[in-house]
Amino acid sequence: MNFWWRLLTSDLQATEEPEAPKIWQPQPGPQEKAIRASFVPELFFGGARGGGKTSFLMGDFASDVQKYGSNWRGIILRRSFPELDEVVEEGKKVLYPAFPGTEYKVGVHEFRIPHATGTVVLRLRHLESEADADNYMGHQYTWIAFDELCNWPTLGGYNKLKACLRSTAGIENLRVRATGNPGGVGHQAVKEYFIDAGPAETIIEDEKSAIPRMWIKSLVTDNKILTDADPLYIKRLQSVGDPELVRAWLEGDWSVSLGAYFTNWNPKYCVIPSFEIPEHWPLFGGLDYGEASPTSFGLYTIDYDGHIYRLCEYYQAGATASTHAYEIDRMIAANPHTGGRRPQQIWADPSMWVKRRLSEVVNQSPADVFQQQGLSLSKANNDRVTGWRVINDMLARQKLHCFDGWNDNLMRTMPSLPRSKSNPEDLDTHTEDHAADELRYAVMHLYQPSRAQPRHNDNPFFGTNILGKVPVVKRKRRA
Repeated sequence: MNFWWRLLTSDLQATEEPEAPKIWQPQPGPQEKAIRASFVPELFFGGARGGGKTSFLMGDFASDVQKYGSNWRGIILRRSFPELDEVVEEGKKVLYPAFPGTEYKVGVHEFRIPHATGTVVLRLRHLESEADADNYMGHQYTWIAFDELCNWPTLGGYNKLKACLRSTAGIENLRVRATGNPGGVGHQAVKEYFIDAGPAETIIEDEKSAIPRMWIKSLVTDNKILTDADPLYIKRLQSVGDPELVRAWLEGDWSVSLGAYFTNWNPKYCVIPSFEIPEHWPLFGGLDYGEASPTSFGLYTIDYDGHIYRLCEYYQAGATASTHAYEIDRMIAANPHTGGRRPQQIWADPSMWVKRRLSEVVNQSPADVFQQQGLSLSKANNDRVTGWRVINDMLARQKLHCFDGWNDNLMRTMPSLPRSKSNPEDLDTHTEDHAADELRYAVMHLYQPSRAQPRHNDNPFFGTNILGKVPVVKRKRRA
């Protein structure tokens, strides 16, 4: 029996011929358009899950390997190393058949592609925070890619790495590529920089970037390779349950707010036209302080029905305490809705009272600097979870209103602020929550926690109950 088994298997092995590896080709539609747009310095590709984003990155890098040889240097970044596993597998599918002899070096996390001029290197790295971008400042790349750009809370690291895009070899079409889906901590930042800046497949040139950029929308229906191999994938996306999730993952809808904390935010009630504030309505402020990160100040009032109005805001990063105090004071004095009235109280981040020794004779806190400007601050209640609940309650009861055109940063950031993954009762602290923090400081003092009333004990033998039934004998005073 063993003889016949060996004979059968040897015949099968002799007749089977290994399939020739297939060379990767961009799929017609968005993927092909993105590959052909090599003349665009910055390009964002994506919109829905299963749109062929990672294979696009590998194909885009591979498209100039033969032309530039060893002068063509690339890097693909994810936020953490475990996220690179998928990138490695996709790289093997695209690069190995296209360039025989290509190797992936696990120890140094890079693909090495043989070429007549030398070795072409594609590095895979992680960039956990914006500060990590400083580790790459001495590097030179001709092609830089960010896979799943929405996983980063801001575009700070993305913008810093653009300084590494350079070459002395006269290479044309140096470029940055990025992919992503709606959702994630960086949803709002990506949406503002790419999606809201202009229509898809259109060159965008504005003050936000010195170089032209573009975004191309890709849906799962554009990935025929996936849908042919897995016809039920779209059905599985439709069955995730959450309608917002379906719109984001299947339709690539950037207007959704996946995992948003303030689900009760409704522009119909929250955004109103401005009006003159009556003199008998009190004014108060909220202040979240930052120097490298933004300082956010909001001016508020409240009417007799408990409706709170955010009249205007100051929102600025990269300035000192004295600059912030001066500009806020000017803004308050120039406000046309209040006649320049000053707020009765400003509730601020408690960390503003931490003193820093600036010199041998100067030892002051940011709160001291504001006091010198004539802005007296009060320490705010910094209970984050309770503060968010108060704001959500105000939104649910339609008690919070913002003057349209005067509160752009709060209205920009509030709707999409996500919950913390480690503590769903809190906001994700890695997002742009400065205006929300300042709002929390401002409104917390309006709500005083009520004290629980002690329960009445009906036991007839309980001490106070017995004493209550003892007759009181009134003695007559002696004359």
